Amino acid sequence: SQWLEARYDYDAFKREILRGLPNRPSNMWRYLEVLPLDKSSDDLYPAGGTPLWLSRRFAPNLGHGSVFIKDERYGPTSSFKDRQAAGAVAAMLENNIKEAVIASTGNAAVAYAAACARAGIKLWVFMTSLVPQEKLRDAAFFGAEVIRVSGNYDQTKQIAAQFAQRRNLLLDRGATSIPARESMKTIA
Repeated sequence: SQWLEARYDYDAFKREILRGLPNRPSNMWRYLEVLPLDKSSDDLYPAGGTPLWLSRRFAPNLGHGSVFIKDERYGPTSSFKDRQAAGAVAAMLENNIKEAVIASTGNAAVAYAAACARAGIKLWVFMTSLVPQEKLRDAAFFGAEVIRVSGNYDQTKQIAAQFAQRRNLLLDRGATSIPARESMKTIA
């Protein structure tokens, strides 16, 4: 079932931040204490750790001395959805999920396909026929079973949900799931 709320020991994590998070990976897993996962693994999908770039162009227009841009193109599939997929797939691993279903308009499909491939999870991806061919190809390249749906995204989500229910598979609801949503905060 879908988790409803994540709770953390922020006081303990604050102590780690004040210590500078020593001996931590330089990706989103350095913040494990404030992610809804029980344990760390070196095999987890290495999302995050993307650079901040100083923007001299935008700072004056925004009335600030310094403006930084977070550049998520340096993630495993060049998308901010890598973080979402990493958290969701790590939660799948913790719960012994071997096969899952998602509906996507492109970037999430590729990120989930790459993360699931690393985790050994079979992924069924449902995408509308309007998704660029490159996204379909990239998801399939990582081993996902790609199903192209002639319809809009809402119809695609409904078909994916029906497929998952018939096969008794996890339907990952993307950015609305707690693991995915909590993982996205690591951008900040």
